[in-house]
Amino acid sequence: MKKLLFILAGLIILSAFSFCEDDEVITWSKERKLTWNDYKGKPKRRFAAASTVYSLGRKVFEAQGKVQARVEAYFYCKDSWKKEDWISQSVLDHEQKHFDIVELYARRIRKQMSQITFTSIKNAEEKLDSLYQIENAAMDKYQDKYDNETDGSMDGDAQRKWQKQIDDEITALDAYKSTIIFLKLK
Repeated sequence: MKKLLFILAGLIILSAFSFCEDDEVITWSKERKLTWNDYKGKPKRRFAAASTVYSLGRKVFEAQGKVQARVEAYFYCKDSWKKEDWISQSVLDHEQKHFDIVELYARRIRKQMSQITFTSIKNAEEKLDSLYQIENAAMDKYQDKYDNETDGSMDGDAQRKWQKQIDDEITALDAYKSTIIFLKLK
């Protein structure tokens, strides 16, 4: 009976964080790269080949007697769009890096959260929200700098430089690749 309750509790927790990847949301994964089929939104009237809509998801929770945090990078299929006549592999590679940047900032948050000792779950939630505000603002600036310096993927040399830089920064934070981190409480 205890084993059944444990399994049910695990399924409930997992379902609270599950997202439908077929039409709505894709959670970042090193193995799962974006494809043009993921872009299901209606193109906007602006001078761009595509737009990648993303966010950082975060939550503090208790499971199996341990306080944990989940921080994930999300891509929104129905809000992301492409202009069929303008798309290419180089544009898709550029858009993938926007999504990779979200993962980079998720890892930065995970690293910071794992280094703090909290006084309570509420304290952890407040700190996670605070870190989210700071890192989300920094991520927006980083995304803009990436777009400006690569000219939206048009500058091939800059694009290759940025791709390596983003990959290197993500790799440097491989210790924080797990979306779930265990938090320390006093």
